[in-house]
Amino acid sequence: MPRCSLFLVLAFSATLSAQARLAVPSYTQPGSQDWITWQSVGPAGLGIMIVNLNNGDDEAYDPAVDKAIQQTRKRGIFVLGYTYTGYGTRNPKIVQRKIDAVYRNYLVDGMFFDEAPTNCNDANTYAGTQFVYYEALLNHVRAKQAGARLTVLNPGVYIANDCWMSIANIVMNWENPGLANYEQNYVDYPWTHKYSPDRFWHIIYGVPAADLPKIQALAQKRNAGWLYVTDRGGNNPYADPPTYWTAEAAAIAVQDVQSPFASAWPLSDDGNGGPMPARTSFRWTATRGAEWQIFLDTDQNSTTGYSDPQLTIGADYYLDVTTAGAAHLYRYTGTGTNWSWTEVPANAQIAFPSQSVNLAMLDTKALSGTKSLTYQIRTLDASHTQLSTSYAEPFSVNNTSMLFDITNH
Repeated sequence: MPRCSLFLVLAFSATLSAQARLAVPSYTQPGSQDWITWQSVGPAGLGIMIVNLNNGDDEAYDPAVDKAIQQTRKRGIFVLGYTYTGYGTRNPKIVQRKIDAVYRNYLVDGMFFDEAPTNCNDANTYAGTQFVYYEALLNHVRAKQAGARLTVLNPGVYIANDCWMSIANIVMNWENPGLANYEQNYVDYPWTHKYSPDRFWHIIYGVPAADLPKIQALAQKRNAGWLYVTDRGGNNPYADPPTYWTAEAAAIAVQDVQSPFASAWPLSDDGNGGPMPARTSFRWTATRGAEWQIFLDTDQNSTTGYSDPQLTIGADYYLDVTTAGAAHLYRYTGTGTNWSWTEVPANAQIAFPSQSVNLAMLDTKALSGTKSLTYQIRTLDASHTQLSTSYAEPFSVNNTSMLFDITNH
């Protein structure tokens, strides 16, 4: 690794919080040297690449492209097909034909829909409203083979309401040049913070290496779990990787918390005629750390419960787990910022299903009838020094699955 890249890794990783993944608009020929450079960093940093052949209009099969897609997917990186929609002005029959060509020729994980409008309620020539137009297109993808239905919608700028969230897995709500533009012109609508960060993707291009830490910090505050930053500009900033690509990806890969995923299962039979209590679990990937505090905002009110500058929630409980196998649930008994907690019986456990993957579990009844919550995961070292605090993640205790689980991909 060149000396400048190593410096960037050290400088960038020191400021990283948690959970950002890289998603690349890799508008170049799959299998080319640029494609190989992008995907060579591996799934620890990179989660998504896009196949854009002739602006999505190439319907011919290419065995070299097929081979490159297969190799990338085998590494654990999602590969999406590409199509543009002309902000709802393109004939949906043509768009569907392009989608069908992608699935006919290649095994992909879903589709990226470019040129989407910001307002789903605007009129649409083909379908009455923009929402109906895009709902039909995204449902066309969902009719494809299981496991290949990930959809991304790209308005490219902030949107005033959450109208697209019911049909798209990921919304790209910022794709613009420069740090100053990102700092001054992005509108951080409160509704975006009600969703998991892996539902949002931000791209900032024309960015020098020195601005990387500031952009990553802003992306976290703005709840963007997918990110791509490049120093490229011009007509196509996505023709090749940024000069600092290795450093950008390495910094993401060494985060203290990555890919958090919560699940719950109801009261059931243990197989021997006895009851199996309802349980809630939290899973995440961690490359370092000796202890984790999972803060739970069970009333979803940031003005109540424990607070500190690193939390964006008011914590009513926290689950403390360690690499030594200890697990305890505590309920907050203090006010504001004072550290005052009482342990709650919860049959809490910590397990390690695979390398760098942690799984914490507890009895749901210990959370006093909670139906939904928001959680943040804090990483500490062996000396109990704080390393980082993750994004806030919303979770329905009644919901047993998410749209997709990047941890197990």
